[in-house]
This record gives sequence, structure tokens and C-alpha cells, in this order.
Amino acid sequence: MRAFSGKRSTLALAIAGVTAMSGFMAIPEARAEGFIDDSTLTGGIYYWQRERDRKDVTDGDKYKTNLSHSTWNANLDFQSGYAADMFGLDIAAFTAIEMAENGDSSHPNEIAFSKSNKAYDEDWSGDKSGISLYKAAAKFKYGPVWARAGYIQPTGQTLLAPHWSFMPGTYQGAEAGANFDYGDAGALSFSYMWTNEYKAPWHLEMDEFYQNDKTTKVDYLHSLGAKYDFKNNFVLEAAFGQAEGYIDQYFAKASYKFDIAGSPLTTSYQFYGTRDKVDDRSVNDLYDGTAWLQALTFGYRAADVVDLRLEGTWVKADGQQGYFLQRMTPTYASSNGRLDIWWDNRSDFNANGEKAVFFGAMYDLKNWNLPGFAIGAS
Repeated sequence: MRAFSGKRSTLALAIAGVTAMSGFMAIPEARAEGFIDDSTLTGGIYYWQRERDRKDVTDGDKYKTNLSHSTWNANLDFQSGYAADMFGLDIAAFTAIEMAENGDSSHPNEIAFSKSNKAYDEDWSGDKSGISLYKAAAKFKYGPVWARAGYIQPTGQTLLAPHWSFMPGTYQGAEAGANFDYGDAGALSFSYMWTNEYKAPWHLEMDEFYQNDKTTKVDYLHSLGAKYDFKNNFVLEAAFGQAEGYIDQYFAKASYKFDIAGSPLTTSYQFYGTRDKVDDRSVNDLYDGTAWLQALTFGYRAADVVDLRLEGTWVKADGQQGYFLQRMTPTYASSNGRLDIWWDNRSDFNANGEKAVFFGAMYDLKNWNLPGFAIGAS
């Protein structure tokens, strides 16, 4: 059992309102009521007990411990309203208390914190308790425009995404976007994000970005994305992202929903592309040309209780790395990227030339007085 230690901190907020009027121009009164009255504080306490064995095909097909640990988690999440209907603040933290762990368990277990505080220092040696500030962001809105800066999680249309554990990973940076509704003609949303540091939810400290050799610095990642909803069940999405001086990424998605036998069928085509700017056969030279992952997805809900999914992927990733990555920095847990294909193991079918098919069925138990529960197979 490991001891738990943490620190307490106090944050003081000062809010001032100024009213000014001059000539024909009036500046609205800045009020703090919305900041407090519309704020929320949520949290929870959770317990994890995981036991998982895996077959080692290199050692006589023996089953060996893969995960074996017990961990407590807790979080607090404060989200303010908007002072003057424009300015706000979000702050959130979570803790992990590692109660027990088998020495043969894989590290990090991604529920507690890694003994290595940073992504590029990861030595796979174990896990520990701790406290992480995973959100500390100033936020702004004005009409259709919104923005956030600080410790943030992406919420817009870009290619940047966090890892998820008990809580999400955290980027240091800024994101801004806008949403426009054109009535029956459709709705447009777009956003841009810039970041220079990241930490996965199992790392305590932010780390900068590097190329695959872990020494050549990447100053920043950034991405621009847009979505247009035609309001006739047809949606188009596109995005572009870059790791400064190293990786370019591309994304396009078209989705359409229509009824068959009175029930909705949802379909999509998705394309994810990436290419590096290194061509010297060094460890930083990941791909030969453009690597890509393409997907077709179908989802059907029958009788309002049965969900059916049929999805397929196809990968091309020629080059030294030999597989496709949706993130812009190749090192484990150093950043993450958007990938809408989700089979509970979404990165497992990404080798060069690999084709994969997924079929799953889930039955909703709400008619058996068990709302929120479902059974299924895939």
C-alpha cells in the first residue's frame, strides 16, 4: 500500500464592475451576478478494482498478470457563469489514491498517476497517488463567438483531442470558434486551437512536444476545423492540423441519416490522413508519402431497443513506423488526435495494409425496468 500526500491551495477571485457612458455610445454595466448565480460545482468519488490476465504466446501460452490494482479517484469541477454575459472561469482537479497494485501489473495503469511525471520521461516503472489540476481556463463568449485559454480540453471541430482515463488529458493553449445558424439553410461551426504543452490524465506535469527522437523540439501543435449541418440529416466536416515543422494531418467526414422500416440508419464515410516532413530515413521519418485511415460506418436502431453497428476500416501507412497514428506527436501519451472510430480498442487495427470489420449489437433493457442498462456482443 502506498501513502498519499497532497497539497491544498486557495484561489481568491476579485471581480470589479465599471460603468461608463460617453456621447452616443453606451457600454453595458458589467455585473458579477451571472458569474456566481449561473456557476456549478460538481464532483464525485469512485473506486476501481481491475484484474486482467493476458496470454503470453512467447512463453508457452501462459496467462500472466496484465492489470491488478485497486485505486480511489475523486474530482471537483467548478464552472462559472459569465460576468457581463461575456467572461467566465473554469477550474477542476482530481486525485488518485493507489491502494494496492501487483508488481507484475502493467505500468502505467492509466487510472492512478505514473511514477514518471512527464510523457517524455516515462520509464514504465510504476504508479503512485497524487493530485492533478486538469482544467484552469478563462472563457469568453460574445454573440456566436467563443474562446477559452489556459489549461483546457478541446471542444471544437479541430483534430486535437485529449486522452481519457478517469478524467481527460489537458492542453496548455487557447481555442476559439464561432457558431452560425442560417435557419433552414443549415448551421456552420468552426474553431481553431493552438497548444504548446500537454499532459495525459496519468501524468502530473505538462510536457513540451518533440519529434520521434524525443530530442528535436516541436514548438507547437495547431489545428483548424469546420462542420456544416445542412439540417436535412446530411453533415459535412473537415479539419487540418500541424505539428510545427514536422507533421501535417487532414480529416474529412460525411454523414447521413435516413429511415428504413421506420427506424433510423446512420451512415458515414471518414478519411484521416497524415504525412511527415522528414525524408532522411532517421527515426523521425515516419511515413513514405501520405498515410491514411479510411472508414465506412453504419448504425441502425430497431424497435427503439436494439442498436446494430457495422463498421469497416482500411489503413495505408508505408514507411518505417508501419502503422497509422491519429496524433501529431508519435511518443506514447504525448498528445492525442481525433478518431471517431470507436470499438473500445480503436487504435488496435492501424497497421499498414490492414483491413478490419466490426459488428456489434446491443439490447436496451429499459422495457425490463432497467433503464440505463444494456446487454450485447460484438
